[in-house]
Amino acid sequence: MLPSLPQRLLTGGFLGLALLVTACSSSDGDHDRLPGQHPAPHEIKSSGPEPRLQDAKFTVEGAPEKECYHSVVGFDDKGPVVRNHDDGWSPMSHHDLDIHSCPDGVTLTIAWGGRKVTGKMGMRACERAVTGENGNGPGVDGVVNEMPLSSLRPGDQFCEFNEMSSNVHLFRLQSVNRSTSETTWTATEWFDLGYTAPES
Repeated sequence: MLPSLPQRLLTGGFLGLALLVTACSSSDGDHDRLPGQHPAPHEIKSSGPEPRLQDAKFTVEGAPEKECYHSVVGFDDKGPVVRNHDDGWSPMSHHDLDIHSCPDGVTLTIAWGGRKVTGKMGMRACERAVTGENGNGPGVDGVVNEMPLSSLRPGDQFCEFNEMSSNVHLFRLQSVNRSTSETTWTATEWFDLGYTAPES
């Protein structure tokens, strides 16, 4: 027996509803995106524990010559900027890491009261190491100022915290060439938007 007209209409209605549900479920669900656009990449929150620059590699020259000279490292938006044989160096010039090479030896200075540290270091730990909030406890070896390069070993870590700009840097020594005094490093950078300098 052929189905009656009401039965045929009811069956057709269920089939149309099923097709509609199937079409909707195949959508990617990204309703805020215009056709042809891709989702925005994940943005790192620079004020949180995630670094805005991580393990950026750079190399600094330091071979002793007849005259003393400085090779320095600063940062721009793209990462570390190395200036080997920086002729414009002065105590007031902006730099974060300084290799001072002289005939009688080569030394390392980390700016802004940089400290040698040990262990796993994040943004807050680096800040506390530099500001002294963790005292002179484990992981802090004092201010890095004219430290002999001969004392450095691969794996050494150094924290720098510029309270004026809220930039935090963690430097890790990857290698040191004992004959040429060339050093290779990685740098991780944070920008602490939530930092407030203590009142003096």
